[in-house]
Amino acid sequence: MSNDLREALTAVGAAPLINKIISPMLLEYQRRYAPLVRSIPSIKWGSDTYYYNQRTVNPNGGFVVDGGARVVSNSTYVQNSFAMKHFQTVGAITGYAEEVTRQLIGDLRAREIEGTIQGQYWDIEHALCWGNAGATQFGAYPQFDGFDSLVSTYSGTNQNAIDYGGQAMTTLAPLDQLADMVETNSAQSVFDSSWMFVLSNSAASKVAQLLLNQQRFVDQVEVAAGLLVPTYRGIPLVKTSFLSNRSTAMGTVTGATSNTGTPVPGVIATATNFHYQVSAIIARQGEIGVCADVSVTTGGGANNIITLSFSAPTGLDGLQPTLYKVYRGSANNNQSLLGVVDATVGLAADGITPILTTSIIDTGATLVPANGSTLPATYPASYQGTNASKLPPLTYNAAGSAASGTNTAGNTESIYLMSRDENFLVRPYVRELEPLDIYPTTASPDSLPYALVTDTTLALRAPKYMGVLTRIATKV
Repeated sequence: MSNDLREALTAVGAAPLINKIISPMLLEYQRRYAPLVRSIPSIKWGSDTYYYNQRTVNPNGGFVVDGGARVVSNSTYVQNSFAMKHFQTVGAITGYAEEVTRQLIGDLRAREIEGTIQGQYWDIEHALCWGNAGATQFGAYPQFDGFDSLVSTYSGTNQNAIDYGGQAMTTLAPLDQLADMVETNSAQSVFDSSWMFVLSNSAASKVAQLLLNQQRFVDQVEVAAGLLVPTYRGIPLVKTSFLSNRSTAMGTVTGATSNTGTPVPGVIATATNFHYQVSAIIARQGEIGVCADVSVTTGGGANNIITLSFSAPTGLDGLQPTLYKVYRGSANNNQSLLGVVDATVGLAADGITPILTTSIIDTGATLVPANGSTLPATYPASYQGTNASKLPPLTYNAAGSAASGTNTAGNTESIYLMSRDENFLVRPYVRELEPLDIYPTTASPDSLPYALVTDTTLALRAPKYMGVLTRIATKV
């Protein structure tokens, strides 16, 4: 054997000579079930406000004697309205990036616009579920009211919400209870494809488990073009990612009290003890679990405030909150919804960059978002969204029992039943994903900017003809 043998040249040594081959298929790594924009009827509207009329009372009559008469009565009519709100997405690529990626991806700008369209539909879908107009009315990003705000009456003749109290969904009885409530209110059958249950994928899996013995009797129906879903008692089961059961929860929240009138005046009395829990509504996700109980007792003086401080949480795909919910009570685990708060204090000096809320001030009359010493120029004068019957989302442990601890496998969630009849529920829009003309500037001449806008609102014309089960545990 020759003494001149040399070590073989390996792939590592030849790395500079190996051609880099990239798959031309682009993996969409951020996905959502987002059926509502397609499933809810939409209508083109030519005004900044959607007005509609209701007949709330019909003429009254009854028995009379022959030739007799009854008192004249008339219908009662009321007019309601929903204001349009605006969505905007702005993006840009450089001409150079467009050219150097063309061989692999084709038209980069077109791909970016495709992603922008999908993302804006997710933002609309999120708002349909979780928007709150009152909390954001003075902020940089004003919202319309979503189902969480509009469907929240837990008692009385117009009840449209049922608190399931963290109980596990062990039978299909909760769906029957929800359907019966809505059918009683609307005085019409809800057991057909013009209605739909809207629920998370985990809740849909639980229903599928409970329907296992009846699978041969479960039909499929098309609720929108290409959207085929199973049914329960003839009602479509539509999955959405925005009610999804996830284990995300608020981190540590600390409480402090002050009676100096700084940074805002307060009206909480001396020696008042409150217990708080805070949750966040995360963009393109939904409400996460609440923080651990925060107990705060005010000191001397009658004009106290209480400040709840935290680090802004991140949710799925690293997204930020759009709102916060503050629950308050006189003891641990008896809190109810005090109010909803904007997750943005305002905009930075550039007029674009948001200043995120990192503390919430309870003045005794309203909730004020803050970031250090930065406060909004104007904030609501009273609590927004207060609801003594709306309780904090429960977490449950690996065994599936409801609890309030932090070592959990997930959070309870909501299941909705809603009509797809535009007489009851409609999404008016002025512009739907309309492109805006944007041009390169002298400061960035090689930019290829683009923007899309949508102006829309959620018009729930008949709130009592919709229903929700809240705080139900659906872990499979």
